[in-house]
Amino acid sequence: MPNSRSPLDRSLYDITMEHLAKLGDYLPGPIRKAGGTRDHLLKRYREDPVYSIFGLDSMEYLGATLAGGTVTSMHRKIGDIYEGCVRTIFMHAFNLSADEIVYSATIRSGDNNETRSADTYLQFDRLPQKPRQRINKYCQQELRQLTTTPQVNLIGLGMEVRHCYQTGDSKRTQADEAMARHLLVSGILPIMPLFCNQSNPGIIQRYRSVWVVKQGMESYDLVREMSGYDFYDFLRRNKEDFQKPVLKLLRSLTA
Repeated sequence: MPNSRSPLDRSLYDITMEHLAKLGDYLPGPIRKAGGTRDHLLKRYREDPVYSIFGLDSMEYLGATLAGGTVTSMHRKIGDIYEGCVRTIFMHAFNLSADEIVYSATIRSGDNNETRSADTYLQFDRLPQKPRQRINKYCQQELRQLTTTPQVNLIGLGMEVRHCYQTGDSKRTQADEAMARHLLVSGILPIMPLFCNQSNPGIIQRYRSVWVVKQGMESYDLVREMSGYDFYDFLRRNKEDFQKPVLKLLRSLTA
């Protein structure tokens, strides 16, 4: 990345590459259990009285076996990237501290109490006047879309930043919904930007009753409109560097 880029670009680049670098340390579970190498795992498959009969001792099957955990690990790291980058963008845009940008609360979810945090929290009275007025107006419009009879005096917004949402885990869904309700009764507009277009449609439809949900380019537009920074343009400009660690890991599955 050229040194002529802005300090914010450099910070986001470093955050992204730091998380992607951890992919190089990833060792799939089946390999760990087999002794720590692909050869050990393949040997076990070739000596197995079922695997050896049905072609499950092949490189193709080995790659498929390793893919599931590897993909999950990649998505976790990409999720960490989006959380860290979005938080950094707003900290930089409004000169907010690490303490000011995060909101935490203990919520009741099912039979349990859980401590949850909004990934990015913007309290209106901490913002400069012009962006405060613009963001407040945006939130009031979104609040009317979320509920036809809003009776909430908004003091800010709380974002649950997700690069994508593909799980159907009921406990996680319940906790997310509980967090959204807590935020709203606290005067904080719950917003969930989902930066991909591949999220679970059933879950997303359910979330729309309690979250302001934005998907795909809507999420990038949200960040740009509120902060003045084009996050998507930054990612496009650096995508070749960001793809390399991911593709290296994927190619290692069948190498």
